[in-house]
Amino acid sequence: MDLNNSHDSGGGSGGGDGRYHLLDVINHGSYGVVYRAWDKESGEIVAIKHEIEGLSLSTVREIGILQSLPPHPSIVELKDVIIDDHEGVFVVMEYMESDLHKVIADSKTKPFTISEVKFLMKQILMGVAFLHDNGVMHRDLKPANILINAKQARLKICDFGLARPIGSQSGSYTPGMVTQWYRAPELLLGGKRYSNAIDMWSVGCIMAELLLGQVAFPGNSEMEQLWCIGRSRILVEHRLKPLLTPAGFHLIQRLLAAHPNHRITANDALHHAWFREFYGLRAD
Repeated sequence: MDLNNSHDSGGGSGGGDGRYHLLDVINHGSYGVVYRAWDKESGEIVAIKHEIEGLSLSTVREIGILQSLPPHPSIVELKDVIIDDHEGVFVVMEYMESDLHKVIADSKTKPFTISEVKFLMKQILMGVAFLHDNGVMHRDLKPANILINAKQARLKICDFGLARPIGSQSGSYTPGMVTQWYRAPELLLGGKRYSNAIDMWSVGCIMAELLLGQVAFPGNSEMEQLWCIGRSRILVEHRLKPLLTPAGFHLIQRLLAAHPNHRITANDALHHAWFREFYGLRAD
């Protein structure tokens, strides 16, 4: 199937009729379908999200955020936006083979080494630091929203449908953002005035998941989620501490600090002593 690119919205390079050749379906949901496609102009494989009902609010937000940011190796690239009066909206993105959620699920029988966890965490923190430095908080960081090129283990943060400029709306935001298992305590308590520290809590949950091979705080409701977080000291002390050096233990404590003011920033985490250590022990 060829995708007609004559109705370009200005979000990409244009390129004339039939630029994209759809190869297969990657994913589908209530929003529409995501295809793997071939860009005949560049020769690249790309991902195309097709929204049949037109531009959703989350897609408008995502396009706006990505168009406002300069390129970065840890952020997925928006390549093109196509609006067709009859077929809906097509958002063309950089293609990545998988996501971190799938990789973690596949790694249960063979846990990541500490060196691998560091390599992945470094890339995540680079992307988050870039977003925060450019005045954006993601608000939905989780393994499924971190794409990966499996062979090189290169990560890219994606899905900016809930992202917001930092400091917008006088610092008051919608409560209940972020997928529940990665949601910071202040959000679970209904807070509307929060900061990019919510992203750092999510990063801490992702680090714990990489180390454990399973979700750190798997609550089935908001109340149960708060209970799980209340037991986080037990999780950190008894399950994570044995896997880490004192420096690594310090970092996970700072990421999972209950009070947002005590959480480490992305830039400080990037320069943490843990990343200067080297050892090849498995996280098992």
